[in-house]
Amino acid sequence: MIIDQFIEEEQFYHYYQPIFDLKRQKQLGYEALLRSRVYPNPEFAFQAAKRASLLYELDTKSIKKAIATYQDANVKKAELLLFINVLPSTLVDPRFYSFITDLFNKSSIQAHQLVLEVSESETFDESLDFVTYIHRLRELGIWIALDDVGTGYANFNMIIEIEPDFIKLDRLFSSQLNQSKQKQSLIYFFQNYCQTNQIQLILEGLETKNELTYAKELGVLHAQGYYLGRPALLQEC
Repeated sequence: MIIDQFIEEEQFYHYYQPIFDLKRQKQLGYEALLRSRVYPNPEFAFQAAKRASLLYELDTKSIKKAIATYQDANVKKAELLLFINVLPSTLVDPRFYSFITDLFNKSSIQAHQLVLEVSESETFDESLDFVTYIHRLRELGIWIALDDVGTGYANFNMIIEIEPDFIKLDRLFSSQLNQSKQKQSLIYFFQNYCQTNQIQLILEGLETKNELTYAKELGVLHAQGYYLGRPALLQEC
């Protein structure tokens, strides 16, 4: 199937992985994750879209469908946050602001329920006023998260300039956390930084009880990972 047809026919769906508030022992929200039988690895779909200059089309169709699926879920999920990945190139596209405001006009989801995770799957053009685009979206009430911090292209300058509402630490920090003093020290550093700057830290990739225990001891308040809940269709969550 060519990527044009894949996007037009929306040959994809979403799994939703729970994110938890560890202190309050309750769910904070869900992260929407694109899935497809055509592209078992979602990255291949975005690579194909990039080659066809259709990244914006795929990204916005995915966001729209993720929100539509979420708002059709049961009432118990209504007040939870919805985390959705978005590419930097989508955020700075002149069409995106109108796209997102139109979505709010046509759906029941409120801006304060939506968290846009700035994805690390592509570089962004630093010549563009990326921060201005972020601030416009934040003025609508949308939350902003930096995804996969600690890998890829994210750096401290980006954290300082964007002033995200959430920082999501990459799963590399969680893996065998109970056995690594270096990882524990880095998480403790990020935890202190986030507390000082009113940023909410989310540790991704927790897969064992020991990793969760050490995360709590380090003061991590929010987390996600297979140990807490695997990605699944909403009706299965």
